[in-house]
Amino acid sequence: MKRTTLCVIFGGKSSEYEVSLRSAFGVLCNLDYEKYEVIRVGVTKKGEWYIFEGENERILNDTWQGDGCVPVTFDLTSGSLLALGKDVYAIDVDVFFPIMHGELVEDGRLQGLFDVCGAKYVGCNSFASHICMDKYLAKRVAQSLGICVAREYTESCEIVYPVFVKPRMCGSSIGVSRVEGKEELPAALEKAKSYGGGVIIEEEIKGGEVEIGVLEVGGELVISPGGTVKHGGKFYGYEEKYHSENNRYIIPAPIGEEQAKYLQECAKKLFFALGCRGLARFDFFVCEDGRVVFNEVNTMPGFTSVSMYPMLMKAAGVTYREIIDCLAGN
Repeated sequence: MKRTTLCVIFGGKSSEYEVSLRSAFGVLCNLDYEKYEVIRVGVTKKGEWYIFEGENERILNDTWQGDGCVPVTFDLTSGSLLALGKDVYAIDVDVFFPIMHGELVEDGRLQGLFDVCGAKYVGCNSFASHICMDKYLAKRVAQSLGICVAREYTESCEIVYPVFVKPRMCGSSIGVSRVEGKEELPAALEKAKSYGGGVIIEEEIKGGEVEIGVLEVGGELVISPGGTVKHGGKFYGYEEKYHSENNRYIIPAPIGEEQAKYLQECAKKLFFALGCRGLARFDFFVCEDGRVVFNEVNTMPGFTSVSMYPMLMKAAGVTYREIIDCLAGN
């Protein structure tokens, strides 16, 4: 049986470069190499593209650049890769798996390149990726479905503290600050604005965070039970997500049966309304008064050893390897 040529792309000019390396390592360690001929393409923080031919551990440790790297680019007419070593040669790819997170890669721009090339790839198209990455636009879609969202403030209006200040177009809680008073606001705004793409100021929601994973399997949606993370931070920020050893992952989340069903229904409605494809993870707050509030959607969830998405799908009966097979079309 002919193996599928799968190109796993990692890294990128993104604030989530490190997360991408860890996600790519997870994917590469769980692939069925009898089904796939794997090409690994790394993108440096400067935006240089290379075919990487070394050990996977060098990706995890961010020592992949240098030996075992061949410069590579796209053939825009065919969607194939062009290796730019001593000799230029084409590499046909069946499916691209851009296991990349954050700005410039998860916001639709990389997907736009694939669309121009006519290349097959994992995840949402460029239009849906951009809407989902834009917290403001994603919340407007949720509101149109009758799903509650957090109240937003502008810099010029009277703000009721505490609030959260977020970059409009970042993931993994990067650039997010919890602001308890007016004196803290300028620094939080400056931090969020440094990532570009605008800023959102939101009320603090009193309640627990619950995440729902969605995966397309044979044209049908598998929707996971809700999951939550117990952590020691003021909120579930970047350090808590990726550098804490004290997190506890609880699946299913300790919420009522009716709330659990409602969250799954919301995730399904949002998946279709936002134009998602392949996979997504939806994050909600379950409030102390019973309300459910949509927070954000992630169209390329983390695949690291501490990422919720693989855990959620495992709880839904889908193994890590099966996730990859579904996404790659096997």
